[in-house]
Amino acid sequence: MRSAASGERTGTGKSPAFSSRRTLFKALGPLLAAYSLASLGSYIFDIGIIVELYRRTGSPAAVGGYFIIQFLPALLLTPALGTFIDRWSRKRILLWTNLARALTVGVLLIHLSVETIYAAAVLLGICDEIYAATANAIGPELAGPEDLPRFNSLLSASDSINLIAGPAIAGLCVSLGGTRASIGADAAVFALAALLVLLMPYRTPRKAAEAAGFLDEMKEGLRIVSGEPVVQKMLLVWGLLLAGVGSTGSLIVVFIGGTMGLPAEKYGWVMAFQGAGIITGSVWIMSRKKAPRPGRLILLGMTLIGVGLLAVSAAGTLAVLLGAYLLIGLGAAAAPNGIRSTLQSELDPGVLGRVFITARFVVNTVRTLSIGAASLIAGITGLRVVFAAAALCVLLGGSAAYVMGRQGGLAGKSEESGINVFGK
Repeated sequence: MRSAASGERTGTGKSPAFSSRRTLFKALGPLLAAYSLASLGSYIFDIGIIVELYRRTGSPAAVGGYFIIQFLPALLLTPALGTFIDRWSRKRILLWTNLARALTVGVLLIHLSVETIYAAAVLLGICDEIYAATANAIGPELAGPEDLPRFNSLLSASDSINLIAGPAIAGLCVSLGGTRASIGADAAVFALAALLVLLMPYRTPRKAAEAAGFLDEMKEGLRIVSGEPVVQKMLLVWGLLLAGVGSTGSLIVVFIGGTMGLPAEKYGWVMAFQGAGIITGSVWIMSRKKAPRPGRLILLGMTLIGVGLLAVSAAGTLAVLLGAYLLIGLGAAAAPNGIRSTLQSELDPGVLGRVFITARFVVNTVRTLSIGAASLIAGITGLRVVFAAAALCVLLGGSAAYVMGRQGGLAGKSEESGINVFGK
């Protein structure tokens, strides 16, 4: 019997690659199912609760305040939350955040008011940030370095499916049983996601006997984010990506109805084509015998998104607009995947919680600011100019990633992972 390391078949009759792949999906199955359900629950809750808020207040500002209040706690708690993820069992974090979300949503079944909705928004905002960062940080512990792009594609595809299915399920619940039916379904989904986490074959890595204190680890996390070259470069690329996509995402409805003169409800078709692009791109990455290098995914994704945004800026018909958003969806399946895979493969898994939660905060801040800036500029220059500028911003990010990769400054061969992220 040959050893698995030799690349030959073992006495089991299965190749090492087959055994590795089977082990990978055995480990990823419960996590993917739990993540998908939790993502679905978030979409169901947001849609149902937005309808309820607007029904109670009649104020768009009240709806906007709901999203703002979800973001603020993460702003204040980012360093502490990241350290918490890196110190505690990530499996337990996924379990308890799902249970906390189920209980928080369940309270609204007992007492539903504007005040309790806002209070729930604070708790859910914290849980959402912890959950998303933990899911990204746990990847290298469940998947080998070569499988990280596939792992990230699975998460991306599930989000895209839920983006389409979530509003439909929420609308069905609200129409059949009112807001409370939507809330009840949501609480059940979060509880089921918690149960699925229990099935994950995951053991917490042993910590060093003389672990640093909580405050010391917080400082170390801030040092890594502010001083580690690969993190800084990924934040630059990610920031440029979301500055371009974020500045246009909230304006596409106005572009459809105002600039193109089409019915505003065509927005649903546009989002459906974008979702189809993300799912198609994710399936392509997962189905490849050898996963694409993260650096190549970044370059491919940024190029597709940039070209798609340029096509939108010149679009005169619905067909062109839909084709452009299909391209944007394909790019959205690749670029963020490459960015996350680069960080996961180049950094110690023990710091990924701090890195990802801080990265999410930085890029979400950039996206929020870009939305405000684009809204102001649109009134002066028109939306076509805004979309063209957004395209140039994304293409600039792709060019920066390419140059840094060619110079070896983006992510060269890591001593720990042994992976050349841009590889030939």
